[in-house]
Amino acid sequence: MKYQAQKGNRIKHTFFDMTTYVPIWWDGKEWTADPNRTKPYSSHCPCDSVRAFRRRLKKAPRGVEFILVSRWKGHDVMGYNTTKIK
Repeated sequence: MKYQAQKGNRIKHTFFDMTTYVPIWWDGKEWTADPNRTKPYSSHCPCDSVRAFRRRLKKAPRGVEFILVSRWKGHDVMGYNTTKIK
């Protein structure tokens, strides 16, 4: 995970949601690809803390960058699914 804020100034909660800019969308249970969509667009998934973001990244598609959007400018968190394939 990569934080925009420097260490010591990071926040752990009060985020808006988890978003991505690839052609997938959140259907309430999992991330689903949309083959009919040709242009990239954002898709949002409810997520209000760094801890919840880590849990959701484990179930997210591999290789897709996700952003945990903060309520304050400069405090977003970026992350990828890096779990090992069994």
